[in-house]
Amino acid sequence: MLERGYYYPPYLQLETYLDTLSRADLLEIAQQLLATEYPAQRLIRRQVGEYLETVQRLRNEREWQQAEMERLNGELAWRINEMTNLEVERKRLEALVLDSHTELENCRSQISILENQCATLSESLAVLRGSTSWKVTAPLRRVSQAVKGLRGG
Repeated sequence: MLERGYYYPPYLQLETYLDTLSRADLLEIAQQLLATEYPAQRLIRRQVGEYLETVQRLRNEREWQQAEMERLNGELAWRINEMTNLEVERKRLEALVLDSHTELENCRSQISILENQCATLSESLAVLRGSTSWKVTAPLRRVSQAVKGLRGG
């Protein structure tokens, strides 16, 4: 029902309510209103049909866009979650790399210490083998090894 202050064209009676009219009657009233309000723009049935088709097409397009927006919002949420997970994984791997670098430096330090010990021991062995006592006791060591070989064999 239209409000009391609504403009009614003179050919309509106040007792006629729009909600009781058929679609054709409503179309006719709309055409008359448009002819009265906009005389240069007459609305014909074909135009109304085209407008209704356009409205329906736009509604369908809006529904599709809303569905697409929902899909894209879901994908965006998934991507944000994936980025968060990847960021956590990146930080974990960075910590692992730092730990590996620390362990590598420790290993290099240990290698350096062991190389120094090896050099010191090699030098001590060379000094020992070059000493007079080592040279003097060489025949005794050979006899000792020969005796051990006879007992074992």
